[in-house]
Amino acid sequence: MSEALAAAFPSGRWRGRFVWCEAPRIGAEPGAAMGRVAAQDSVTACFRRRLDLASVPACAPARVSADSRYALFVNGIEVSRGPVRANGRRLHYDVIDLAPLLRPGRNAIAALVRFFGRANPWWAPVPASFELGAGGFLFEAKLGDAWLVSDAEWCALRADAWQALAAGGVGGMPIELFDARELPADWRHTDFDDSAWQPARVLAANHLGFGGRHEPPIAPYGALRPRPIALLAGVHREGTPARVARAAARAPQDDPVATVLGDMQDSQADEAVALRWPLVLACDGAAPHVVTIDFGEIVSGTVTLDLEAAAGARIDVAAAEFAGADGRLDPDDERAGFRYLARGCDDRFETFQPLGFRYLGLSIRADGALLLRGAGVHERLHPREAGPFFECSDPVLNQIWAVGRRSVDLNSHDAYLDCPTREQRAWTGDMVVHQMVDFATHPDWRLACWNVELCASPRPDGMLPMAAGGDFEHFDTGFIPDWALHWVHALHNLWRYTGDRARVARLMPIAEGVLRWFEAFQADDGLASDVTGWVIIDWSSVSVDGKSSVLNALWARGLRDFAEIAEWLGDAGRARWARERHAQLRDAFELFWDPERALYVDCAIGRERQRPVSQHAQAAPLAAGLVPEARVARVVDLLLDESREVHATWSRASSDARRPRAHEHGVGGPYLVAGPPPPWWDVERGIVRAQPFFCYVVHDALAAAGCEDRIAAQCRRWEVLLERCATSWSETWYGGTVSHGWCSTPTRDLLVRTLGVAPAEPGFGRARIAPRLGALTWARGAVPTPCGLLHVAIDAARIEIESPVPFDLDCDGRMTSHPPGHHVVARGAD
Repeated sequence: MSEALAAAFPSGRWRGRFVWCEAPRIGAEPGAAMGRVAAQDSVTACFRRRLDLASVPACAPARVSADSRYALFVNGIEVSRGPVRANGRRLHYDVIDLAPLLRPGRNAIAALVRFFGRANPWWAPVPASFELGAGGFLFEAKLGDAWLVSDAEWCALRADAWQALAAGGVGGMPIELFDARELPADWRHTDFDDSAWQPARVLAANHLGFGGRHEPPIAPYGALRPRPIALLAGVHREGTPARVARAAARAPQDDPVATVLGDMQDSQADEAVALRWPLVLACDGAAPHVVTIDFGEIVSGTVTLDLEAAAGARIDVAAAEFAGADGRLDPDDERAGFRYLARGCDDRFETFQPLGFRYLGLSIRADGALLLRGAGVHERLHPREAGPFFECSDPVLNQIWAVGRRSVDLNSHDAYLDCPTREQRAWTGDMVVHQMVDFATHPDWRLACWNVELCASPRPDGMLPMAAGGDFEHFDTGFIPDWALHWVHALHNLWRYTGDRARVARLMPIAEGVLRWFEAFQADDGLASDVTGWVIIDWSSVSVDGKSSVLNALWARGLRDFAEIAEWLGDAGRARWARERHAQLRDAFELFWDPERALYVDCAIGRERQRPVSQHAQAAPLAAGLVPEARVARVVDLLLDESREVHATWSRASSDARRPRAHEHGVGGPYLVAGPPPPWWDVERGIVRAQPFFCYVVHDALAAAGCEDRIAAQCRRWEVLLERCATSWSETWYGGTVSHGWCSTPTRDLLVRTLGVAPAEPGFGRARIAPRLGALTWARGAVPTPCGLLHVAIDAARIEIESPVPFDLDCDGRMTSHPPGHHVVARGAD
């Protein structure tokens, strides 16, 4: 947001009011004395406002928001979508400049607004007032000396062309049903005749203790906040027809995804149809055509269709990550898709909701010929600026670095997602890896900072939600204690890279609440014991009964992170408390050391150490500063001993039919309720391997032990994931979805650990450059700082640096300090 746009909207009252397409559907909550509740039906509304301009101002700042989501158009051209997900009581607005799309004479501003009704992975309702909390659109713009605001001068239509089919399961992906016959194609355009539409209904802010003003800030949304990140953007990409087939005549199901999968089962390829755009299909109204479209890699965004067909032609669409060699979609993929009923003219459609997929399956029923010009995706991601890069002498590592960055980008929406193809939730712990990748590779750190604030939404007891800004936070049916500790580390990352004193100070009480939450579970020795909640660690089979060594070590790391920030803020009292707690854990952690096997065990019940062992139990205490110096080399050897690794998970079947592996086993979701089964591997010798997510802690442990030169070789282990998907990362080593940013640790580490570029002080006012190439012969790259890109190139003869900030160079056993600018330092000289 430019300063000129921001200056147009100083803090204070809005001029516009929330409007809606109908009387809000809000009633008294059964059994509650004064509670109000909105109907849980999804409603889509269209709004229009015509205006005449004698001339176009140089700048026409506008801000817009909605309950729940909107898309805004000026003279038929989309200008923004939002608002960002957040707790509903912290509603955000977007600021845009309308001037580039305005013209002298007649103009039209239009908005498509959807109220979701039911909580979903990216939205949750607020407690309703008498008229607010059941859908709303809010707008105001400054046009020269005049203001254009959302009021009764706008016209509105309840757009029943859209319906929603609720989806079940953990994915929770809604399925859109759109009947184009119910909405003219040109409703967003200037010359559309909206005389049959109704005036927008202006909503009142009446509530208990109402103060008399209806313009925001108002309950239940609070003081609206400006958008904290850039508007999502991206290119439009066309898919490629991969298979066209004819299926048996059958009645379609209500669910478009089930319809596609059912039609695909017995479909036979139609060799007469050329696999290129446009597709010309001779339809008979009974036997559907089934089309598979391949985008070549996982994509994430709104789906577009462009076709010619008779009115009422039905296109059911299913999205999937995988398809078989015969072009049929994998029936085990998560349920996501939509249905389009053709208008009969101007049949171009874009979904309201983004989907993640590689393949689209289309089941087409129509009378007569149908021309499908194309199917595409408008990727809507947090925009990435060019500049940062990494390359080295190992081409496999170069590919691994690039795949990790792409995986994070696919999950960079209005928050860091779990994955775009399955559930699109903003998990509190997952995001720590996405954030670290962006700090190391993205010039725009706003999303890396915003996601920390999004998840800073504690329960009354101080614990953070499992996932923020959606159904899991709203229903509060579960939480992951260790995910909140990863959030504390994400706050520490934010502090190191930005040095944003005001933001960090604002978030520190929430971090303190998280860390103090664990005190209630302390046993006599000071270790947290029998901690409630879902202690996941990661998808590996890590034993957490009684006293978990990994959870206690993560708690200790959080305390150390907290103490460092508190000391920087000058908060000696909080720093002292955290240091004392850390020292207590360091002393008590000796319980987990098995002197006979010379390693740390996963857990202890009372004072009795249990036998299972994992990489996690070695890495977490190293990263937390709990391992005595005399043991460090031994613990590092265990982390790097591949001969003892066991690939085991309790959470799901980790073996993929395409990649079976020995020592793998999965029991599925029931363990979350009934508990895991006993270990089936040799617990005396075997060490359970960390999954890709927790490897960020494993690599941090190697760095803490002074073994950064070993990390590039560890990153090489991601090569196995390229065999399953060469463009984005799998959720685990051998299974799950293939669009997980939380697996992207090498993309951070090849810049931060191998090339060695990191902040030397909070805010990157000074950099530390400590290359540790390991077996690589050369490496180069560029890392963002608040002052610009920092370039490093190193080979056997020299290291060349172009830095916008002063830096300390730690190379070949020598430490030197340098001012900003261009420097060449010879290697191998005394």
